[in-house]
Amino acid sequence: MDDRNKQKNEQGADAVKDVIASIFREHGSLKTYRKNEFIFQENDAPSAAHYTETGLIKISQSSQEGQGITLFLRYPGEVFGNAELLTQLPRRRYAQCLMESQVITLESRLFLELAITDATFAFALAVTTARRLLQTQNMVETLISRPVAWRLAWFLMQLGSEHEGTVEVQLQLSHEEISYVIGCSRQTVTEMLNKWRELGLIAYTKKQIVIQDPSRFFAAI
Repeated sequence: MDDRNKQKNEQGADAVKDVIASIFREHGSLKTYRKNEFIFQENDAPSAAHYTETGLIKISQSSQEGQGITLFLRYPGEVFGNAELLTQLPRRRYAQCLMESQVITLESRLFLELAITDATFAFALAVTTARRLLQTQNMVETLISRPVAWRLAWFLMQLGSEHEGTVEVQLQLSHEEISYVIGCSRQTVTEMLNKWRELGLIAYTKKQIVIQDPSRFFAAI
């Protein structure tokens, strides 16, 4: 993709986010949630859609063994919990705050009314859903076709933000939660991070990873 098309796509994505944000801010109610507090639980009736104003939300599902498997992360500017409203199905997953978060809640009746009557809002929701489907397809392809080390490196890059030539990752997920996302064991995640630290590819503390040189990092794994 050339720079012109990339810029056009980014502008389109920003416009879609702006539409959704304006609807939630105008019609929804803002609430601050504590770290680890649940926004909704599995099997709840869908009573609202939600928008992450600040913080970080994990969308997880319980396994047969009772462990929580993290499927998605919802960052500031992202809507979540709307699929069950549109399909009128009980919640299959739970939403939990990984840090103190501000979330805007738009109750179900009003959300559905706006989705029906406001064409711009409906289109923005459709575009968001389509993009998430493509992201999920890319994730599945990554999990199937790439080795574990590459999957972990790719996931860290998704979580991180660029800063003066490095990528900084604030670790809000445990090693076990990361292992569920990329499809490996907790021990493998821990061993890889320790190995990369010993090789000088990352600076690693309990809550932060800094990838010193992303190009060298990917070349070395």
